[in-house]
Amino acid sequence: MKDKPTDNCPICSTQEEKITEQIIPLLQLKKFPKGALIFEQEYSSSGLYLIRKGSVKIFKLSPAGKEMLIEILGPQKTFGEAGLLGQDKNTETAMSAEESEVFFIPKSELQNVLNKNPQLYQSVVQALIRWMDKLHMVIENISLSSARDRVWTYLCRLQQEQNRPIIQLGGKKHEVALMLGLRPETFSRTLAELEAEGLIKMNHKQIQFIDATEKHNL
Repeated sequence: MKDKPTDNCPICSTQEEKITEQIIPLLQLKKFPKGALIFEQEYSSSGLYLIRKGSVKIFKLSPAGKEMLIEILGPQKTFGEAGLLGQDKNTETAMSAEESEVFFIPKSELQNVLNKNPQLYQSVVQALIRWMDKLHMVIENISLSSARDRVWTYLCRLQQEQNRPIIQLGGKKHEVALMLGLRPETFSRTLAELEAEGLIKMNHKQIQFIDATEKHNL
């Protein structure tokens, strides 16, 4: 049987087939060239998005217009969940990081499905909690004074999330650097310093903690 678009959706895939069958007809496939705005901060939230192909950059703009990268999302990831829980305006901006294809479900139509199937709300809330945790991590990292503290805190969080001694960076190095409020060269230099100190071992985007107990003694 051919895969359904909702099979890999973190919100929809755990639901009963009768619910996903209500969602599939609502899906609208949208294609975006690299650098295209998907939605903009402070504008009305419009619905839920599911990435089919490519990647999407989510970021916030400060009053001074400075960009704060929150995350780069890839295939099978959703965004825009907050609008389903009553948020009228977007608190972030979404932009295609490369040529991308995204499934879109209008808010009013998906809310009708939610109202008929209240058990679906739990998945939406869980996705929103994960998103708030990510935003909190970004803000906390940027509040740290030194580049070393930001990078080390980020790596320790990744290890907790991935729960293994060898972790995978959550994006390209320059993307992670932006998320931490660092220049790419500063991020790379800090990783090299941590490796020189014997705390980590680098292998492209993979990072191994040499002694996982060391991080508690810094």
